[in-house]
Amino acid sequence: MACAAISLLAACQSPSKKAETEKNKNAFTTLVNEDVTQKRDVKLSELIEDFQIIRFDSRDEALFSLRSFWPYFSENYIALKCSKSPVKLFAKDGTFIHDVGGLGQGPGEYSYAYGGLINEKDGHIYLTLFGYTNYLLKYDMEGTFVGEVRFKENVNKGRLFALPDGSMALTHISLIDPKGSSGSFSHALIPTNGKDSIRYAYKPNLSTAAYFQEGNQTLSGLENEIWSYRNTADFPVMYTFSDTLYHYDMQANELVPRFAFSMNPEARKNNWFILTELPRYFYINIVGDKGRNLLVDKASGEAFEIGKFTNDFLGNMDMWPRFQDGYYFECMEPLQLMEKLEKTLASGDCPKDQVEKLTKLKNSLDENDNNILFLGKLKQ
Repeated sequence: MACAAISLLAACQSPSKKAETEKNKNAFTTLVNEDVTQKRDVKLSELIEDFQIIRFDSRDEALFSLRSFWPYFSENYIALKCSKSPVKLFAKDGTFIHDVGGLGQGPGEYSYAYGGLINEKDGHIYLTLFGYTNYLLKYDMEGTFVGEVRFKENVNKGRLFALPDGSMALTHISLIDPKGSSGSFSHALIPTNGKDSIRYAYKPNLSTAAYFQEGNQTLSGLENEIWSYRNTADFPVMYTFSDTLYHYDMQANELVPRFAFSMNPEARKNNWFILTELPRYFYINIVGDKGRNLLVDKASGEAFEIGKFTNDFLGNMDMWPRFQDGYYFECMEPLQLMEKLEKTLASGDCPKDQVEKLTKLKNSLDENDNNILFLGKLKQ
């Protein structure tokens, strides 16, 4: 396999260099899109260590839509964010526990949750809201509202990360003045003991204002997005107005660059990308007329485009790479899954020893049931 242009990783180097690089887990890495010329198929078993099929509780109060759907995971819980619905909390076996707050404008209510975190270490669930608010909503593990975490300035599309001691880090799309004279903080360290105060940090080069002054696309704070899927222990985070994925340094209370990705300026005009860090890979999802999915192996430095991504736990079913909180996931409605199973069984790609398993799964589905989740813990 030809090697793409990766810096500070082991591509095209000697075994001793590989070993040295593997020890340096925070080495800064760069990748040029045009240098990635190889393509190969990827099986789900290469990325995950186990595979579960979770059937969500089908009681009326547990039903949810997949419109604007996104899950959040912890060791024992699943929280689901959906359109026009409160966030729903389930046990890991799919049993419905409670709505997390509710829709509205009263205490603990919201119109739309932007981000969520199940912080089992301190026994609470936290939601950040879409738009400009100066607080987080805080709930117990039954989904009952218990209070707010307030900031001295507004938070714009906040993302949260649980730290080992139960405290949290937050970052958001800051609208800092590049000269640092006004605007909001870029990220913060939030204690959970109720004694220490929130530690704020300001980093002008991560602000949309600084980006606009460099002559790049002029999007407002609400039009930009922030991506943080929490698949490693370093709070990886990326902004749509940047080409870099950052790590949060708890001791220094700052974001440090971890991985940078570049595209030809002409190609970049009609494309944007999301950088995601997995335990063993960097994953790049390019969206637009040059769209494709790339993986960078952290250990070897090899970079390649994903051809087919298949679930070899379920007959080599075609799937899409989705990751959150250290898990691969896919959620489907019963009828949608029936169709996928029928297509997989008829494709000729399903191994003979899996035909009976897929047939039984298809026959067990009822179109009136709640949705079904595929879940797999990422390999470390």
